[in-house]
Amino acid sequence: MAKVKYKFNPQTLKFDVVAISLTKRIAKVLIHFGFSLVVSAVLILIYSFFFDTPKERILKRETSDYLVKLELLQKKLEHTNMLVSDIEQRDNIIYRAIFEVDSIPMSQREGGFGGSNRYAKFEGLRNSDLLVNTAQMLDVLTWKVYVQSKSFDEVIDLAKNKERIIQCMPAIQPVSVKDLARISDFFGFRRDPFNRSVKYHHGIDFSGPIGSPIYATGDGVVVECGYSFFGYGNQIIIDHGFGYKTRYAHLHKINIKEGQKVTRGQIIATLGNTGRSTGPHLHYEVLHRGKPVDPLNFFNDITEEEYDRMVSISTVENSVRVRY
Repeated sequence: MAKVKYKFNPQTLKFDVVAISLTKRIAKVLIHFGFSLVVSAVLILIYSFFFDTPKERILKRETSDYLVKLELLQKKLEHTNMLVSDIEQRDNIIYRAIFEVDSIPMSQREGGFGGSNRYAKFEGLRNSDLLVNTAQMLDVLTWKVYVQSKSFDEVIDLAKNKERIIQCMPAIQPVSVKDLARISDFFGFRRDPFNRSVKYHHGIDFSGPIGSPIYATGDGVVVECGYSFFGYGNQIIIDHGFGYKTRYAHLHKINIKEGQKVTRGQIIATLGNTGRSTGPHLHYEVLHRGKPVDPLNFFNDITEEEYDRMVSISTVENSVRVRY
């Protein structure tokens, strides 16, 4: 840029020297520099919009690789989840059924992973849905494996104690066949002998002579022993462990005491007519995890023909009692 500027003077017909101040020169320089900056910025924006920088290309390639790996991880999680579901099904239907323990409901196996803040760290990220879905699958799978591991621990413990379970489970009739007059009431609905209303009978009633021996149907510990004011009269409750208990009610004489260990076949009392009773008999119950079950299913000391006959009699008698 020229430092001297000339201007034509029509009066003198000469070119006069025009002096340019330092301020104007600095202003011109700044204007040119600013314009160059604006043009450069516009060109950079246009270039970056249509073209990636080398660093951006590397980052995009890495992101694409991570997405592919994440999708492969999802497929592996889905496959693993299917394998775990198969193990869960076999555990419920086979393993736990063999040892007669309740199956684990699916609601407990899958667990719950609610809460809006649990996956909040993924919000606002690219492909956040994929990240959240993968994290949820991993959480559910982790919980299912944990529950299944606990279930296997229980099954292993039951397997180690199988012989003890067999010895403790109620497995014989509490009254000897020679002392048994008849089975007067079976498990199920019946008419109450006092008020004729239909009620559920939670056990089996064995009629017989007063003083007939009553036998423990499995090994266990006496947890209740004495007179009951809920209609059972003299009663005994034995805890056999592994979720099983038995009740012996309306007894005449009790031969054991609370806290005493008993063995299968041991005489624990004699048949009587105490409590809410219409005649000499034994009311016998089997409870599994606190719920009454049909004692008929635990008589291993009878033949198949005798079992079928008792089932048919109980079905007919219960239907007749409820009807009339």
